[in-house]
Amino acid sequence: MPMITLSAEEKRAMCSKLAAELPKIRELLGATQEGFGELCGLSRITISRIENGSARMNWSHLTSVMFVVVCNRRTKEYFYANDLLDERFLQFMQQKDANIPPEVNIVVDVDGLRAYAQRK
Repeated sequence: MPMITLSAEEKRAMCSKLAAELPKIRELLGATQEGFGELCGLSRITISRIENGSARMNWSHLTSVMFVVVCNRRTKEYFYANDLLDERFLQFMQQKDANIPPEVNIVVDVDGLRAYAQRK
């Protein structure tokens, strides 16, 4: 089966949907625009412009924001509870085909971690 691919239009729609949630995500983190930008590797001006609609979120912005979201329990729970990005996003990021559901709770195998640590 072919892996999920996302069209440019799908990516734009996902960016738009997530951009609308930035203020709530920042609120959950207790972060200012500047602090949130620092977490994401974006400037305060970029965050501000995305939030007020004078700039569009691009795919690079989205992936930076999503990294912060999945590293924080509150924002990750908010993301899943509100279905911010659909299953196709997760399938794409996890390199799944359309018939394989995405993994929502990725657990790290302790034995695998030990094996990596021993190789160092």
